[in-house]
Amino acid sequence: MKRIKSNFGQSVKQPLVYISLIIFFIVILYLAILVTPLSSSNTNQVITIKPGTNVQEVSELLYEKGIIKYPKRFILATKMMGKERKLCAGRFDLYGAINYYELIKTLSDLESVTVRVTIPEGLRAREIARLLENQIGISADDFMQKVMDSRFTHKLGVEANNLEGYLFPDSYYFIAGDLPENVISRMVERFWEVVNDSVQAEIRRTGYTLHQIITLASIVEGECQVDFERPLVASLYYNRLRRRIRLEACPTIQYIIPDSPRRILRQDLKIDSPYNTYLHYGLPPGPVCNPGFKSIKAAIYPAKTKYLYMVSNGDSTYTHTFTANYEEFLAAKRKLQKIRTQDKLVASEDYIN
Repeated sequence: MKRIKSNFGQSVKQPLVYISLIIFFIVILYLAILVTPLSSSNTNQVITIKPGTNVQEVSELLYEKGIIKYPKRFILATKMMGKERKLCAGRFDLYGAINYYELIKTLSDLESVTVRVTIPEGLRAREIARLLENQIGISADDFMQKVMDSRFTHKLGVEANNLEGYLFPDSYYFIAGDLPENVISRMVERFWEVVNDSVQAEIRRTGYTLHQIITLASIVEGECQVDFERPLVASLYYNRLRRRIRLEACPTIQYIIPDSPRRILRQDLKIDSPYNTYLHYGLPPGPVCNPGFKSIKAAIYPAKTKYLYMVSNGDSTYTHTFTANYEEFLAAKRKLQKIRTQDKLVASEDYIN
């Protein structure tokens, strides 16, 4: 009886030993795969993964960039961690990741690719494109291609040929490396949140279209650095429109010169463009920047003035002198030129101010 018991105990222990050994080797293999070091030849610390990229394509990209040596082992590691469907699109900083475990953890962490981006009021679309390229790694050219796409513009509910003026300035949380259309859609969505139905009703009351109001607001935005001047500037341009005087708005010239922003030369006023309000009457075809709500509000509710002219005061207040007659305008302009000469800002008569 005792002998039988002993044999039975041994027969039970042997499979347990085998199972334990198998589990041990599996754990060792698991750990070995996860702690596989990244390539020692890796010089890439930043990588961009496009939306829709699967784990196979990610592994190939990492291999091509010299970040990993074993693409199949990387795929196996993602499956072992349950992350094969959780790798994020975006722009990743891989600094500090030394093995596959840390690499996969970084690539599957959405917070690591969300970037807070602030779009200031008054930027042109091309300036926004460069800002976004620097901060979240999307192509500025691809961004501008979507901005200028009339079909995409109409799809977003904007009745214009492009989205200049409708990329609302605000602070956003974007996913690094996201598709340009996703980023643009979010900015235009914010525009419609601010310029809502009640605001649009007020715009209709003015007798101008939404596009005309945003166009005028963009000129106001380009002219003003202090808030109290916005309704005054809007009033001035409305007065010129009513009296059929060319707007002669500097922001429209800044929009068409390739090396903007800079001081405007007299030769710039001769540029053949429908946006050149020194040559053409009325509003330009569309906005010349992306205005904030304060400028939009000023275009809807302008001050009641008789102003027709404005000249920079040329000082640290960033304000203007407003006049209703040409003689006062010339006097203010002479004063500005004197200040500029004293500050050595006027090198020749080529500058308009």
